[in-house]
Amino acid sequence: MSPGARDRASALVRFAVASLAIWAALALSTAAVAAQTVLTCSVSGQSGKCSPTVTLDQPATMVNPALLRLTVSPTASAYTAATTDMDQATGLATFTPISLTVQANRAWTIQVNGNAAFWTASAGAWASKPVSDLIWSLTPAGPTTAMSTTATTLTTGSAGPGSPSVSVYMRPIAHWATDKPGSYSMTVTFTMTTP
Repeated sequence: MSPGARDRASALVRFAVASLAIWAALALSTAAVAAQTVLTCSVSGQSGKCSPTVTLDQPATMVNPALLRLTVSPTASAYTAATTDMDQATGLATFTPISLTVQANRAWTIQVNGNAAFWTASAGAWASKPVSDLIWSLTPAGPTTAMSTTATTLTTGSAGPGSPSVSVYMRPIAHWATDKPGSYSMTVTFTMTTP
């Protein structure tokens, strides 16, 4: 091969190597641009299309904790005993049901208890009226359970948006012999737990 031909062949090889290097650099920079996160875009013209499309290199994530909500209504009830209510094991005939509404994304349990062993007495009332003189049931005329200072399971349920609500019927028991005239009050606690 003549020296001139050798120089031309050598120049072609150098050009080919340089071209490959440029193409490799372009390919790498294109890949790097494609992997970048685009956080902004602009709208041009009347198409209303945002260009470039906004993309995230991390998918959206959400933490969904245990969501529980208990709504009690009404939050207070007032009762007045009549002569026909005295010494009735089923309690006072007139009462206001309490509505419990639970919104939860998991199974739940509601417990109930009285906050003290004895009713709070005032205006001459009997100071030793026991917590068990407040009874509750889940039906207006069904079996009743005496209130206790120990939490007792009232009802359970599964995940849901809060309907239907649960009605609780609480009725005080009044006695001729012991319940002196006066005012009696008992604070009750509803506790919602999950298994």
